[in-house]
Amino acid sequence: MDTSRLIEFSDEDLAELDEVAHYAEAMTLALGAMEVGNVRNQARAGAIAERVSRRQSASVRSQEMVYRSVAAELAGVTFTTDRSMQAQISQAVEWVECYPVTLAAWEAGRITRGHATAVLRCGTVLPRDARAEFDAQAAEMCVGQSVGRVKDRLDHLAQELHPRTLAERHVEARKERRVGRQSVGDAMSALIAVVPEILAAAIDDRLNEQASTIIDADPDGRTRDQIRADILCDMLLTGSPLADPTIDGDGNGTLGMIRAKVQVVVPALTLLGRDDDPANDTTTADLVGSAPIDPATARALAGAVPTWERLVVHPVTGQVLCTDSYRRTASMARFLKARDRHCRFPGCRRPAIRCEVDHTFDYALGGPTDVRNLCHLCQRHHSMKQFTSWGVRQLGGGVLEWTSPTGRVYIDHPPAPLVRFMPSGGGAPPPDEGGGAPPPDPAPF
Repeated sequence: MDTSRLIEFSDEDLAELDEVAHYAEAMTLALGAMEVGNVRNQARAGAIAERVSRRQSASVRSQEMVYRSVAAELAGVTFTTDRSMQAQISQAVEWVECYPVTLAAWEAGRITRGHATAVLRCGTVLPRDARAEFDAQAAEMCVGQSVGRVKDRLDHLAQELHPRTLAERHVEARKERRVGRQSVGDAMSALIAVVPEILAAAIDDRLNEQASTIIDADPDGRTRDQIRADILCDMLLTGSPLADPTIDGDGNGTLGMIRAKVQVVVPALTLLGRDDDPANDTTTADLVGSAPIDPATARALAGAVPTWERLVVHPVTGQVLCTDSYRRTASMARFLKARDRHCRFPGCRRPAIRCEVDHTFDYALGGPTDVRNLCHLCQRHHSMKQFTSWGVRQLGGGVLEWTSPTGRVYIDHPPAPLVRFMPSGGGAPPPDEGGGAPPPDPAPF
């Protein structure tokens, strides 16, 4: 054997390394005892909460107020949050009540917290009366093994000890299949699918095979993960689902014709390409209901669609003031309800929540969906505006000018705000935000 490549330790190095190993061994024992002591203490807190909770009314118990109070007490002295502490207490109670053998092995330093956590998680699938046997076998199974190596064995042990077969449980579990989406920041999201194991493995394998083919045929600098993600998006957004009941083998069925729809708000400066300066974060494009998206993607989307909808927002508050569609946005509805408070026909006090939002100048005739062209009218006065010669136009700032059939003019002002906050240095509120000055040259809607 060639010994020239062997790493050599001096006697001093070996002696110091031996000291380090002895210290690590001693600390493992000490930490195990301390950690389990903390677990038992947290379980005591859980027992107190349970005992006190039994003496409370059902409404208090249902809200877990006692548990929250106890968790907050411990959170205060351990510099954590009460939510986190409540989760720790629940886990501690589970360990103490269902896994005493595992807890004893951890306390003795024969296994670590990682082992104990793996036992807890794998045993979750078992009913409580089956966990004692699992606890005894699992604790011994963990001794002398790394956590990563023993996890699969713990899973199999839990399956073997379960009173119901995997096939029976799988039938019920399949009913929980679902797809979700979670934002991960920087205009990215994680697509999460809970599906049968065999299908997930098959999807994963197919993505791997397709990615390998692309890499072999045309290595374009993308990583395997990037290619897999691109393929997944392509197939989901362009493929025809076999589950489509209307598919006839000759092209897409009804489901295959469906295309994804998302709503993106793109500021004008983004469309013009004037906001790419990283220091400028005031004109971010937004995927409605989700998160901001990058300017390049926003411009690509705007250029790819045949039609798109314009939204005008207040430069200070971000309040949507105008949109090209007939339907107003939720923020516009909230603004109008706060501004009008009741029907805007002179003298009518019917609450806005009992009224309809009307386009002062008819949308079908070109009237915009703009807060300066919208107001609340009760059904009675809405009909009167439509079917009689009563006329109305908006003067700006929510002020309406009504004209009667005889030509008399009535000015209806929006109700004064019940509470008004002003800047410390004085100044007027933003235009059109509840009584501010009307914009210049208002359109005669």
